Amino acid sequence: MTVPVKRLANYALICVFVSLCIVLGAGRGPIAMSEALAAPADSFPSRPITMMIPHGPGSSTDVSARALQPFLAKALGVSIVVENQGGGGGNAAHLATYRAAPDGYTIELSLFPSAVMGELVRGGNFKVLDFTFLYNVTGADYNAISVKYDSPFKDLHSLIEAAKKQKITMAGSGIGTNGHMAMKLLERSAGVRFEYVSYDGGTEAAVSVAGGHTHSGVSNIVSTLQLVNEKKMRMLAVIGEKRHPAAPDTPTAIELGYKGTAMGVCMGMFGPPKMPVDIAKKLESAMEIAVKDPGLIAQFNKLGSTVQPMGGADFKKLVEAIYAQVDSVKDELRTSAK
Repeated sequence: MTVPVKRLANYALICVFVSLCIVLGAGRGPIAMSEALAAPADSFPSRPITMMIPHGPGSSTDVSARALQPFLAKALGVSIVVENQGGGGGNAAHLATYRAAPDGYTIELSLFPSAVMGELVRGGNFKVLDFTFLYNVTGADYNAISVKYDSPFKDLHSLIEAAKKQKITMAGSGIGTNGHMAMKLLERSAGVRFEYVSYDGGTEAAVSVAGGHTHSGVSNIVSTLQLVNEKKMRMLAVIGEKRHPAAPDTPTAIELGYKGTAMGVCMGMFGPPKMPVDIAKKLESAMEIAVKDPGLIAQFNKLGSTVQPMGGADFKKLVEAIYAQVDSVKDELRTSAK
């Protein structure tokens, strides 16, 4: 039987390719073989990259992402498409990132411990510590307890005392989010209960407080700062280890005698699990260039964000510590999630 010349030529090309892969992978086992067969990482990135945001436009993460967007695009040489995917207190975006192909073209910018609570409290179908951690951007941007500017509650003590006698509402960015956890730590320390009013993001929660729809609110300082500067809200206390540089006159809850309220907070970039090391390194290097650009630092300072550059390995260690803290209070958080 005569074999067509074209088929023979195709067969010869396949043989040459396989032989080349064997040579490249010789002595290095099946993993090296799969690497040889994979698309070359040298071509990454060759098309736009999607940056997932777990909350809607105007949220603190969204504002930070849009500040970062042009600097990261410049460092990578391709467009960065910001995609807001709200829902589930951030779980919709986390799950989408978790299930995305680990090719570097889907990454996510998110706050912690919110993403951790998405798994441990809201039952998200993903494992936070399995994500590929790329770069931490900000840290110590704590949550703050705030009220309307002309509220009768002039300090945290008066708000706490009122909560012992009557129902006091507190707006926040969803069940199992950073704001929710900050409120729970304060409740546990003060021995009171607030009625938590859940919104899709910290910005919406802050607007609710400024409009007098709730007695108080708890949200990231970045979400609150503009309304505070416009004298539509007042910050009563910071739920963190120390005062925030953007609000140096606002005491921490710890200073006011409410122990055990310190809460680690950071915002960083990560990707799907099992991202190839070389692609992850390219993204990490680009993030380092972008985050350390004086122009971006100036923008973050204006937003009230505290820049905390940190490579992927150290970023993961930070998240592991936050994960342990959330794990210690997850049952209490789950109870209020029901």
